Amino acid sequence: MIKTRWVRNAAVFGTAVTLSLACTGFAKDSTAASVCQETDMAGLSLSLDKYYTDNYVAPKDEATPAPSAEAGTATPAPSASADESDKKEEAKKSTEEKRKEETVAKQFRDLGIADVSDYINIRKKPTTESKILGKLYRGSSAKIVGEKNGWVKIESGDVKGYIRKDLLAIGAKAQKLAGKFGTAYAKVKTGTITLNVRSKKSTKSSIVTQIPEDEKYEVIGESDNWYKVTIDEDTKGYVAKEFIKTKVRFKKAVSIEEELAEQRRKEAAERAEQERLDALARERAAANQSSSSSSSSSSSSSSSSNSSSSSSNSSSSSSSHSSSSSSSSNRSSSSSSNSSNNTPSVPSGTSGSAVANYACKFVGRPYVWGGTSLTNGADCSGFTMSVYAQFGYSLPHSSAAQAGYGRSVSMSNLQPGDLLFYKNGGRIGHVAIYIGGGRIVHASNETDGIKISSYNYRQPACARRIIG
Repeated sequence: MIKTRWVRNAAVFGTAVTLSLACTGFAKDSTAASVCQETDMAGLSLSLDKYYTDNYVAPKDEATPAPSAEAGTATPAPSASADESDKKEEAKKSTEEKRKEETVAKQFRDLGIADVSDYINIRKKPTTESKILGKLYRGSSAKIVGEKNGWVKIESGDVKGYIRKDLLAIGAKAQKLAGKFGTAYAKVKTGTITLNVRSKKSTKSSIVTQIPEDEKYEVIGESDNWYKVTIDEDTKGYVAKEFIKTKVRFKKAVSIEEELAEQRRKEAAERAEQERLDALARERAAANQSSSSSSSSSSSSSSSSNSSSSSSNSSSSSSSHSSSSSSSSNRSSSSSSNSSNNTPSVPSGTSGSAVANYACKFVGRPYVWGGTSLTNGADCSGFTMSVYAQFGYSLPHSSAAQAGYGRSVSMSNLQPGDLLFYKNGGRIGHVAIYIGGGRIVHASNETDGIKISSYNYRQPACARRIIG
């Protein structure tokens, strides 16, 4: 019944593509700070067109003002036929409003979405003079728990307070914005140990990778029996609907305290990156100075040896031996210097665990294709390259090339700091850093940024140990 009514509703609002979202919720990700709240979408069809609502035109009966008589002008009494017509019109409107209400999924009847250019202030009391407790940014959602004098009481994330009702899209309007501001995620149903991700919408097509039942994957398309999902940066594929349950996640409100804490985390990450770069620069400068001193000492020793040879023929053999020794020492120093320049020495106390802990400082930072900045955005190999660069290790900006560095380790012998690689079809296409406990940190995709996942969120291809 819900589905039939939604189809009619989709026709009214011009929805061209719909996504059936079913079943119950995901467990919260306890491994990383979540910036989203999830809304269970059982029985709801949701448009995947992110910009469909921009072209929405309200039905004529939604906001048609009631006619009023001009002051001082006599208004003739309505005829019986006119009165009957008005009753029919009112009955029609009432039926239409009831139909609209019934087509709104249960989850949206008390959900409000901030449809504003930036954010809405959440206040302690229903007045603009009251203290600001947090912000509900554009596209974020809140649960409505009460209403008072043009204000609604809301709960979102860790914030409870009041928002002006006219600044929120509520009920049917919120449902219409779900495709624009919400992100649909797929999760493998419990009991399906691993699920094949196919290159095409067919069980006869090639397998891109396999995914376990504990991870979420963004849904980017739908057909009759298949969902198209994003696994990570450049890996996409199709999964059979019968093995999938889906959910829509929205951003949630941010408290003033959380906003200040996030700013402090960002500043700490930037300081950490700069401190490592400064330490690396000092080590390189010290290595160059040491090389220079060795060369100078060698040259002085050689000059002294030649002088001794001129003053005494009897010591010629001895001075020749000394010169040869000095020359050998000079070559050794030069070789050491070159080695130091190619692979800078690792700071004292460096370990795989130190690398893993440092990498986790950047969880929540953005994913940027081709990027290498730990704070402003990196792709998968740019992230691992930049993390290891802080510890004096030079890796190429390519996941496939990085798979040739270090030494091979088995999946049963993983240690924090190891690099894990994943294939896209037959080639290496993604890399992550193992942090222990069966988890990895990686620059995943534009939606999730740098995040923590299960190491087997997709089937790993191999692992390499850079340190140790």
